Amino acid sequence: MKNLLKILLGLSLVLFAISCNNDDATEIIPVQQLQDVVFDINNFIPDASKNLFVSKDNLDNDPLIPDCSDLEPSYVVIDISGTEYTLQLVTLNDKTETEVVKLPAGPYVINEFIVYAADGTAIWASPMMGSYYQNLWQLRGVNQLEFIVLEFEKLKVELDVLCYRPYDYERFGFAWFAYTKIEIHTVCFFGDICTKFYEEFHAEGSPYFGQDYDGYDFPAIFYVNVKNEAGAIVNDNTPVEGVFPNSNLSWFGLGSPLCIEYPDVVGVPETFTFEIMLKMPSGAWELVYTGGFDDTAMSNNDGLDGFGGTDGVFDFVVGNCSYDGNDANVELPAYLPIPISADMVTSWGPQGFDIFEFYMTFSNYNPGPIPGLFDEATYRTLCGEEEVNIIVPGNYFVEFYSSLDYLEPTSLIPAPYNAYPWGSMNYLANNCGIVDGIPTTYTWQEVQEAVWYIMDPDNTVLGVNNQLAQDSMANADFVPSVGDFACVLVVPFEITNGTRAAAATASQLLLMRIDP
Repeated sequence: MKNLLKILLGLSLVLFAISCNNDDATEIIPVQQLQDVVFDINNFIPDASKNLFVSKDNLDNDPLIPDCSDLEPSYVVIDISGTEYTLQLVTLNDKTETEVVKLPAGPYVINEFIVYAADGTAIWASPMMGSYYQNLWQLRGVNQLEFIVLEFEKLKVELDVLCYRPYDYERFGFAWFAYTKIEIHTVCFFGDICTKFYEEFHAEGSPYFGQDYDGYDFPAIFYVNVKNEAGAIVNDNTPVEGVFPNSNLSWFGLGSPLCIEYPDVVGVPETFTFEIMLKMPSGAWELVYTGGFDDTAMSNNDGLDGFGGTDGVFDFVVGNCSYDGNDANVELPAYLPIPISADMVTSWGPQGFDIFEFYMTFSNYNPGPIPGLFDEATYRTLCGEEEVNIIVPGNYFVEFYSSLDYLEPTSLIPAPYNAYPWGSMNYLANNCGIVDGIPTTYTWQEVQEAVWYIMDPDNTVLGVNNQLAQDSMANADFVPSVGDFACVLVVPFEITNGTRAAAATASQLLLMRIDP
């Protein structure tokens, strides 16, 4: 017997030695145990004898519990701690419960529990904790219903559900997500440009270079923004590498209109604005027109008056190319290729101060000079304000503005000059009888007096007997056409130490005319 004990003891020591010195032994990791969990459904029906079918405030007689559906329960969608499960339902001993779901041990929260029929109709639902139904009958509601899964133990969790109808979602504490029906409508645009500077438009480097054209009337390149009542752009027009999706740049505007889609919320009256952004020879986009329409606007060619008229296209003309039958919806001011700024020196002409003969010499154009227009350095001018001084001779920094800009949706003319009668001034520029700076019908002094009278008829007697002034004031709506003259505003600022002071006040407004 002693020998047997020695043998067993020896074997145990050998085994111990082997196990302690086996470096290749694989570590054993226990497998996580998953426990069976089922959910037992209590379809809660209140006791009518306790007056639970009458609303709490007795203000109406509607039953608090919506009518139950005749559909049979098929499956449940349950959110457990943020994970959604779809479980089939079974009926055992007149009780409805879910199939088994296996979960690791630990705490959980049920956030949502809705029972569906086979066709996807929600027929039962567990109310949220704190909701009207949950508080009314102290039900076991979800979104705060906790349960704990223990190791080696099956678990059955009981839940209370009520018959469900979507119109009672608030009493269940549910959020309701409504959808909006949106229709897509289309509006179309086409534009023309009329200008004597058609060659400048089509020079190499211009966006219009390569466009097929014949003379001064050619298609406009533009894009359109459509904005809702809040001012947000509703058509997708995010530029890609400088190209706007809702533009006609890719086909130079030739042959077909630019059609824009916008969303209309069905059943909600809406109004929209649209902005036409014109491509300039410099490559810049410039706002030339802002219009509006309601949510019934659609382009069609059925001959009925709709958006754009009988042809279903909104037509615009930049440059007032007026002729019978042009069918334009709007005629916009002519394009004036003027610089932004320059340096200027003032001087008297050969006749001197006595007849207001006044000259401007420009240099350092920005940008420029502009070929054919601002490539010459010296121009004759008129004074725009009788009571404002300017030094002659003198050095100035000047800014240029087109008198036609007062016709823009938002005037680009500086505020001090915006209210001046630029229609009358442009009529005067075209009827003063001066050709190439040589007076033919009126003297230069008469023209200057007419300008001052038009600008300020209440504060001067100049021009009362001046027929040019009276005719000009009678034509306040005059708009230059291609081939007509237009006034250009030259706004001078004094220079201090070679530069314009930041807070410099403008000197007397000067006027020159060019042919647009």
